[in-house]
Amino acid sequence: MRRREFLAGAAALAALSTVKAAEAPRLLILGGTGFLGRNLAEAALRRGCRLTLLHLHEDKSSLVQGATQILADRDKSLPSSLNGKDYDYVVDVSGQKPAWLEESTGRLQGCGRYLFVSTISVYDHSRGPISEDSPLAPTAGIKVDTIEPANYAARKILCEQTVQKAFGSRALIFRPCVIAGPYDATDRFTYWADRVRRPGPVLGPQSPDETVQWIDARDFSLFALEALAAAREGVFNVAGASTRFGAFLEMLKPALPITWVPGDFLEQQQVRPWQDLPLWVPGDGENAGFSRVDNTRAQEAGLRTRPAAETARDTLLWRDEDKAPLRAGLSAQREAEVLKAFKARNT
Repeated sequence: MRRREFLAGAAALAALSTVKAAEAPRLLILGGTGFLGRNLAEAALRRGCRLTLLHLHEDKSSLVQGATQILADRDKSLPSSLNGKDYDYVVDVSGQKPAWLEESTGRLQGCGRYLFVSTISVYDHSRGPISEDSPLAPTAGIKVDTIEPANYAARKILCEQTVQKAFGSRALIFRPCVIAGPYDATDRFTYWADRVRRPGPVLGPQSPDETVQWIDARDFSLFALEALAAAREGVFNVAGASTRFGAFLEMLKPALPITWVPGDFLEQQQVRPWQDLPLWVPGDGENAGFSRVDNTRAQEAGLRTRPAAETARDTLLWRDEDKAPLRAGLSAQREAEVLKAFKARNT
C-alpha cells in the first residue's frame, strides 16, 4: 500500500507540472513572501499553479513574480472577499494564534485541502526520540492571545486542533524541524555553513555525538505540493535525518579542524546553546528528544532531502548577496577567545 501511495503521489506531482493553465491548481499561501513561504511560492509557480499570496506587508510582487497578492493583517481581519471555493489548496505558513485559525478555517472552509505549518516544538521533548504519536507539550492554563516564546508550543498545538476540527480528513499538519536554505533570516544553519569556510579551528559544541536536524525549505516545499496533490491527510514530521554533529560538520567541509568544547566549560564562558551556537541543544533532560525526530512517515509519503553541502552552498550564494552581518552565532573574535581559554585550561 505504501509503495502504491508513493507512486500515486509522484504521478500527481508530475501531472501538476504539465497541466494547462486553466486546469492548474489554485493555491493560496497565507504568508507567502517570507522565508518558507517564498520558497513554497517559487516551487508552486514553477509547477504552473495559479498562485495567490496573502501577507501583511507592502507590495512584494518583485520578490514573487506571477502571483496575485492580498494584503491583510491577521490580527485584525481577513478580507471579506476571501472565499475558500476560489482555491483548491491552502497552505498556512503564517498561523500563529488560534484566533487567526478560527477565522481562516471558517472563511476558507470551501477549499479542497488545508495544510497548516506547525513545528516540532509542539512535542514534549523530555520523553526522548519523537514520532508523530509522541506526547505533546501541555496547553492547560497557558494564555495564547499574545505571541511570545513561552507560549509558542501551546499556540501551535491549538492552531493544529482548530484546523483538524474544521477540515477533518482534508487537513494536513506539517511539523518541521529547523528549516534551512535561501532567504533564511535566522542564519541558524547559515552560521555553520559560513563558519566552516573561514580559516582556523572550529568550536564544536559538547561532543561530535550531539545531534542536529534540519530540512531544506525547498525539500519541504516540494513535499508539501506532492502531499496536496496526492490528497494526503494527517500529521507528518517534516525533517531530515537526525545526524551526529561531527558528521554534520564533516558534510559541510571534510577534514575540518574541530575543537570539541564540553558543555560545562561553555556554560562557564556564558556561551549559550542555540543562540551562540545555533542548532545545538544539549541532548538530555527536557531536550532529550530534540533533534531526534523520526521522519519515517514523511519519507514513506515521498519526502526527499538533499545533501547538507548543497543546502549550504545555495544558502551562502544567496547570503553573500545580502551582505548583512550574520544574525546568529559567535563572532570570530568571541569564538577565538573561548578556544584560547579552553586551551589554557588544559595546559
